[in-house]
Amino acid sequence: MDIGKRIRNLRESKNMRVTELAKKAFISQPYLSDIENGRTTPSLDKLSTICDALEISLAEFFGYESKLSADMIRLLDNMQKLTEEERRHLSDFLEAFLKRSSGNP
Repeated sequence: MDIGKRIRNLRESKNMRVTELAKKAFISQPYLSDIENGRTTPSLDKLSTICDALEISLAEFFGYESKLSADMIRLLDNMQKLTEEERRHLSDFLEAFLKRSSGNP
């Protein structure tokens, strides 16, 4: 996969200019141009930041089509913002909620 071409195609599909994407991704316009033209390859961290600016996940960038609904994706995105302890509490709550909903004491 040509990462630079993929970024350019995604950017153009969203009608974004190079300068706009660079600003949203907190990178310089020349650096983004170098990526798009294949002169450099971004680190995974930088690619993740570019994907965030394009409002896509890394999985989507690499062509993985999620079978998850928009609600599930939003839930997972929100869960990633929680601390480990908060995720544990949420998981415990959901398990209790499901038991109660199914009629199990």
